[in-house]
Amino acid sequence: MITSNFLTQPTLRKSTGKIIITPEPETVGIITHSLSELSSDFEYILLTPSLDCAIASKIIATPSVGSVVVTKKNFSDHARKMLHESGIGLVINNDEGFDVTSRCMVNKDGLTSLKEEVPVSAICSVLNKRNLAIYNRFGVKSLGYFRFKFCLFQLFSQEPLAYNNKARIEEFLYDQLVELGKQNWSSIRCVLSDLTTAELNEVGIDLPTEMNPDMGVRGPRIMEQWGPELSAICRFQEEFDTPVKISAPFISTIDEYCDFVTMVEKAGIKRHNVELGFTLEVPALAEELDDLFSTAKVDFMAIGTSDLFSLFNGVCRNNQELSISPTSNANIRLLRRVVTCAQEHGVHTFVCGEIRRNEKVMAELLLAGVGELICSAQVNELSTIFHLSSSKRLVM
Repeated sequence: MITSNFLTQPTLRKSTGKIIITPEPETVGIITHSLSELSSDFEYILLTPSLDCAIASKIIATPSVGSVVVTKKNFSDHARKMLHESGIGLVINNDEGFDVTSRCMVNKDGLTSLKEEVPVSAICSVLNKRNLAIYNRFGVKSLGYFRFKFCLFQLFSQEPLAYNNKARIEEFLYDQLVELGKQNWSSIRCVLSDLTTAELNEVGIDLPTEMNPDMGVRGPRIMEQWGPELSAICRFQEEFDTPVKISAPFISTIDEYCDFVTMVEKAGIKRHNVELGFTLEVPALAEELDDLFSTAKVDFMAIGTSDLFSLFNGVCRNNQELSISPTSNANIRLLRRVVTCAQEHGVHTFVCGEIRRNEKVMAELLLAGVGELICSAQVNELSTIFHLSSSKRLVM
């Protein structure tokens, strides 16, 4: 059941202009008024007062131009056909009030200014050249959720003996962080591991499987396994100036969070040099947020809706025969409550679970106080996130 008062109005967007040709894929480019001195390393959107065959020919000869915005209604039909057959987008926009920023998007909705009213960061633990190129197109500079768990999946599947080798784990994660350091992220938020016995079995680690591993010994319940992970972070900080943030997953009590902070400090990581927070996945902690925020310094809170909803609704997330309605009354009230509580205590929040892809839910959570939007390198997800980010102040 959807809540009766849940987003009765559609999300308003800042897109403008009449779309004549939809580019495929959509264009996310830097605004330019001239075809001279364009770099082949970036994608551009050309703003021009007129469009004729001569101009269209020059545009087609400039591969870095993905779309054209004409500021007058009249243009050559032959020029339109030339752009269409070249796959270049075309928008007619005579809105003088349109606030043009350095980066815009052209798709089926028209021209959208990407102003980032809310910061946008990346959620990615398998980084490759393709992913990085897509993030660069959209101007995503911050790595908001880098899961050590996924890195360890790769390590253990190739080297099962590494599971009991703390030095190898530290070295592997350090090497991963060094690669990130070379990619010039403005900041990196590292998420410590919370491997379950079922997940370890999948990658070739022979351990007795718990009856219900999703609620078993994982994350802070075997906190000593975070030792080599924190050592890798400490080594990285000694060599790189990139700001690091550390998130503790599956925290269920205030004591667990405080023990995590103590462990970070014992690893040689100075508290004033790092932002610390946790991923809210255990419903019990949602009932103690006021006390937690009053007891300990929490810089941010991630909301892991996949585990949170699974435990809150009594449904195993891996059971294909059962499902959860993420927009049920109970789930939406829970999200509103935790976001509002964090905002009241000045704690930065974002959603890292699957619900981040639900535009209606995220629009409401932005109003409740979510301060960051996080996305994968999937173009559709990036488009939705940037629409939300650039239109937050219009969502009423």
